[in-house]
Amino acid sequence: MKKMIMKIMILLFIFNVSFIQAEDNNSWYEKVKSYSSKIADKAKEKTKDAIHVTKEYGSKALDTTKEYGSDAIETTKIYGSKAINTTKEYSIKAIDKTKKITKETIHDIKTDDVTFESFYKESSSLGWITLAVFALVSTAVAVYSGGTAAPALMAVAKSFTGLSAIGGLLGGTGLVGAAATTSGLAAIGGFFTLGLGSMAAGIVVVGAALTFGTGIVLDYAGTKALDSYSYNNFIENSKNMITLPLPKNTNGCDSYENAMSVLEEVDTEKPISSENSQIIIQKAIKVLDINESDIDNDEKAKKESLFALLYFVSNNYEESKKHANLSIELANKAEVKHTIPSYIFATSSLYDKTFDYNKLADNYLKYSFLEESDNPLIPLLLSIHMDRMMYRYSDGMIDEKALSKVFTIISDDSLKELRLQNDIIVLSRYIIAIKLEQQKISSLSTTENKTIKNSPKTLEVVKKSYKSYSNLLDGVDKVILALESIEVEDEVEIEAKKQVGTFKKLIGQYDNDKTRLQGLIKDLETYQASLSEDEIIETPSKSSEIEKKSDSKNIYIFVGLGMLLLIMIGYFLSRKRED
Repeated sequence: MKKMIMKIMILLFIFNVSFIQAEDNNSWYEKVKSYSSKIADKAKEKTKDAIHVTKEYGSKALDTTKEYGSDAIETTKIYGSKAINTTKEYSIKAIDKTKKITKETIHDIKTDDVTFESFYKESSSLGWITLAVFALVSTAVAVYSGGTAAPALMAVAKSFTGLSAIGGLLGGTGLVGAAATTSGLAAIGGFFTLGLGSMAAGIVVVGAALTFGTGIVLDYAGTKALDSYSYNNFIENSKNMITLPLPKNTNGCDSYENAMSVLEEVDTEKPISSENSQIIIQKAIKVLDINESDIDNDEKAKKESLFALLYFVSNNYEESKKHANLSIELANKAEVKHTIPSYIFATSSLYDKTFDYNKLADNYLKYSFLEESDNPLIPLLLSIHMDRMMYRYSDGMIDEKALSKVFTIISDDSLKELRLQNDIIVLSRYIIAIKLEQQKISSLSTTENKTIKNSPKTLEVVKKSYKSYSNLLDGVDKVILALESIEVEDEVEIEAKKQVGTFKKLIGQYDNDKTRLQGLIKDLETYQASLSEDEIIETPSKSSEIEKKSDSKNIYIFVGLGMLLLIMIGYFLSRKRED
């Protein structure tokens, strides 16, 4: 029993000790648990703080990276784009320059453009055929100062036997060879030299135009009528007009060079229109007329232009126009300039029975001047063209609008260096056209020829003529204003410009004459209104005799203008030489 109790007691002690130990262990566990929890909480708090800080600095870092990254990208784009554009720009320039140099090199090897420079520059020295004296003589018309200079001019006229004598005088001032007597007066530009008879009558009319007068110089009511337009008559009248000089540049295809060799036989002391010169020119045309299939389009274009030029100076304007047109087509295919065939086409077309002058001027004449605006021969070319224009003005094919069209072309800024010469050339044509219309109104309104005076067509003609007269005065005012605005430094040009006031006064006199002319037209209208039916004379509507009466006398005006201006040139140059 005691043993049992002892065992129980030992068991209870062990249990009590275990219980106490268990309780202590539990308390320790709670402490550990509590401490661990605190540590965990602190760890969580620190972790949260770390995460927050990380997020904050990470966000800032990310934003900063984005900001600088974006700036870096934009900067890269900008400078990259600039670099690319600069590279492209320099590459394009380099390519264009290479192309240009290559094209020019190839072009020089092959042939020249079909331009006046390619025809009239010497092959060796590349000097132009023309000299500065061309500019001098083309302004000489401006030294004419009304009637005061006339006695001196006529005195000079008596000392010359003809155009070749004046050509010789020009030769004495420095021009030689083709620029003296042959192309001589053809190369000075600016003047009519039709070469028909009755020079004295022409000088009288031109003198009247330049000094003003109301008397009848041309009798438009004469009994002799002018035939309808005739190509052959125009050709005949053109033989002594100023024309293109023969070319000097010998570079071209074989037939071109052979033809140029033949042209060297031309006597430069004789005019191009002389019989011997024309024989040689025809020989050159035959040499040129050889089929060459192995030449390029630009060489063919130059060859066809030489054809056109030689036919032009031979007064065969139909063939000249045909070859000029072919040259233009070939030049377009070869992508080269074609100023010379364009000019020849525009001028040769004036010989057609009918034509659209606006198209000729806009498509050909304008191109020939503006595409080669540094061409010193332009005053000469303008004169050659306008001589033939004024012939067609006389026969009624063109009117004052054509003069205005030409003035618009030569007023382009690219031609400002030649403005004085060109404007004076156009001015001279305006003055003559004004005189023609004044004479037509005066003559037809006051005629005693009943066939003319009693015709309603006469009244229609004079009213139309008065309208043209008014339009011409408006047009010439623009030319005068242009001349007044030109700044000059050269001594000769200064002298020429001084006379603009004289021309302005002259135009003012023609403008004041409008009142008198209106009165003449009114008187004719009143007279015809008083006629009985039996007294009225009906005239054919087609190519009226009234419009044709004595228009052939207009030729004398052009002849006279040529002679007068040539005399003036001789006088002016001789005076300069004495100084």
